[in-house]
Amino acid sequence: MTGITHNDTNSSYPEGTQAMREAGTILIQKFSANGKTPLTRVKIIRGLLDDNGEELKEAERTLPNWFNPEDIYNHFNGKPISFDS
Repeated sequence: MTGITHNDTNSSYPEGTQAMREAGTILIQKFSANGKTPLTRVKIIRGLLDDNGEELKEAERTLPNWFNPEDIYNHFNGKPISFDS
């Protein structure tokens, strides 16, 4: 499941799901230049590990070009993502 929210607050999710979200979800904060133009800059808030198994928290990264809603939707609808580009 992929969830998209503008806020990572309890009121943004169904009641009683905080512990499950914190234990079993990935949260990536995405940035924009002016509130409208998306940037490839992201911050890993929770849910991903580095090569040593340590949790990445507040780790800044760059998203690959294919990581956008249209390409992901198309991937599951007959137009596979080319991960090489």
